[in-house]
Amino acid sequence: MKVEISYFPPEKIITVPGPEATYPFEINGEFQYIVEFSCYIDGDYTDTHEEFFCNWMDSPDYYPIYSLAEIYDFQQAEYEELFKMQNIEFNYMKGSRKGTFFVKAIIRSPRQFKEYYPYLYGNGSMMNLSLWSLKQDVFRLEEREYESPYPVKKTKKNRTRLVKLKWIANTPIATLTESSTIFWVGYDGDYITAFSNDEHFSTIDSLQKIMREKVELVTDYEWE
Repeated sequence: MKVEISYFPPEKIITVPGPEATYPFEINGEFQYIVEFSCYIDGDYTDTHEEFFCNWMDSPDYYPIYSLAEIYDFQQAEYEELFKMQNIEFNYMKGSRKGTFFVKAIIRSPRQFKEYYPYLYGNGSMMNLSLWSLKQDVFRLEEREYESPYPVKKTKKNRTRLVKLKWIANTPIATLTESSTIFWVGYDGDYITAFSNDEHFSTIDSLQKIMREKVELVTDYEWE
């Protein structure tokens, strides 16, 4: 199994949410490595990425895993059924948009992760937030005031003027420590990005050492 990865310099990204933010969540604390894992594996978009990540997370050394996802209200019943069947601890918090919830879950075994991964990945593929963290609960929510980037017309007492809309919303925040590793399901599910201070993520050679035997990490691979 060939998995293409890319490295990004942390100093080039914008870590605070806004119109120009690199990621849809705030990142606090320092981190050394950003590695993007393409979900285009072995020359095709298939469920191979599920096999790759579930096999990687099979080690008990990574647990407990903490996840944070923003889901639509119509997904709530489906998630609750999964959590109850798999005995996964979870709780809900108000979402950042109307009709959404943040759901935080604690995954304590590879079996639970294998069952929950399709939900995390599918949710990220729908352009919703999906994150997980190894061994540390680094996620929290904080209410922030937002302002629309462009003014809109507002009419009051026969007078029309341009104003920028403001609102309060929960903002997801990841606070990384010197031993943190978190994963984010990228836009449309095309890739999954790791943010880490673990030295194993420093080079492709050191990262290869914690991969399963059948996995080969590659960069700039030209698929046939």
